Amino acid sequence: MATLTETITLRRRRTPGARRFSTNQAGTYVARSLCQSLPHSLEALDLSGSTISPALAEVCSHLPELTLDSVRSHMSEVSPLEGMRAHLSDMPDAVRSRLPELDLWDMRARLDDMCSRISDLGLNRPLHYIQSLSDNLQSLRAHLSSLELPQSLNLAALSPNASSAFNDLYDKVVSSELYAEISSDIREGEKAALEITRAVKQSVNGSRLILYVDLPQQWRNNPFVKHGYRFIPLQEWPRLILSLFALHNETLNIHTHLIPFFAWLLTIFPSSAGQSDMPLLTFTAFALLCLFTSALWHTMAGCAHPTGMELCARIDYVGIGWLISASIGTVVHYGYQCNPMACKFFLSLCFIMGLSGSILPFTDWFNRYEYRRYRIAFFVALALTSIAPLAHLAKLHSAMQMFSFMRPIVPSLVSYVAGLVFYATHFPECYLSSRWAHSHLLDRFGGGSHAIWHVFIVIAISQHKAAMSELKRGIGEACW
Repeated sequence: MATLTETITLRRRRTPGARRFSTNQAGTYVARSLCQSLPHSLEALDLSGSTISPALAEVCSHLPELTLDSVRSHMSEVSPLEGMRAHLSDMPDAVRSRLPELDLWDMRARLDDMCSRISDLGLNRPLHYIQSLSDNLQSLRAHLSSLELPQSLNLAALSPNASSAFNDLYDKVVSSELYAEISSDIREGEKAALEITRAVKQSVNGSRLILYVDLPQQWRNNPFVKHGYRFIPLQEWPRLILSLFALHNETLNIHTHLIPFFAWLLTIFPSSAGQSDMPLLTFTAFALLCLFTSALWHTMAGCAHPTGMELCARIDYVGIGWLISASIGTVVHYGYQCNPMACKFFLSLCFIMGLSGSILPFTDWFNRYEYRRYRIAFFVALALTSIAPLAHLAKLHSAMQMFSFMRPIVPSLVSYVAGLVFYATHFPECYLSSRWAHSHLLDRFGGGSHAIWHVFIVIAISQHKAAMSELKRGIGEACW
């Protein structure tokens, strides 16, 4: 067949000006080409003109646009035939070396069995199946044509109006603020997911520390701490727990609250069967809540799961709110021992403020870095709610007696304020990061403003607990 194709191609090349033959001329043209002597490899075949001419004419009739010259022009991209023939002798051995379990005799037996099975299907009569397929399609078309839609659905009349209505609805939806907000959220979500993927890859699945610039935007809380960040996927939670005992920029932030938590946890249980000091136990319980939520948050700050990280950050704010409310509550309880109605009123006010400190942190904006000043203002406002009960104490007794009553807790107030200054100003890292070449050494264990703030909180809690023994005396004369 290849020799026959070359013969046709050579004849065409001898007559480049000839136009392409039509279907009716195909038989004549092929018959002429067959007058050439056949190669010896084809002499054994029955290729008499009476049998091959109609067959070739039929083939050519289905390929009226085939131009062998165009096919020939692409043959230059194929390796030379001589080179291909040189490698043909190596092909059987190469194939057999790659298929060591292949048995050619077994394959031939399988092919014979396959042919016998195919012959049972009657595929030698394809026109019969084509006719059956055509009949079935005609039957399906007739069935569909017989179906009638209800008269109430006049689609021909409704289609223009429906199309216009849908277009108007689509335009309104696309131009709405809700669509723009949803689209913006989707884009931000895709961007955040991409940033998380990159950060996890940068941390080698949480096995090494990364830089501040490698963190996704949601994890960036202190731009002056540039080294030592963990970014551990949630599924690697054992590694996250073991990071409690590793060095990174949250090490001191965790242990400055975790160690006092366990130390005071042992003291909350009464050592004797005597009556417990309920105000002291209540304050200690809320202080432990603050310390535990803080340690939990700083542990989860290195977690690559955004929902888990955000949840623990908000729980940390809840602990801070209840510590402030409990501190004010102790003052109210001891200051209004002789005024139970006023005591219940101001204690209810403390509870409401603590409850608000448990709700507001779960709003969307509260944990964002750009609203950091508003968070500080909120917790300061919680502390300032103590002005109302103190002012009422000054009215009931005197300003001098009120200040004398509050004197024991002044050291704890000073510690709270000092720690808040470090937290709000990011000192000393804001100063050292641009002036000390080795400031990154502090990031190895978290020696920064946040750890200093934690230390002042622990000192303030300890000072407040010590002051409660003096607050028990009350204000003014004892109640009889």
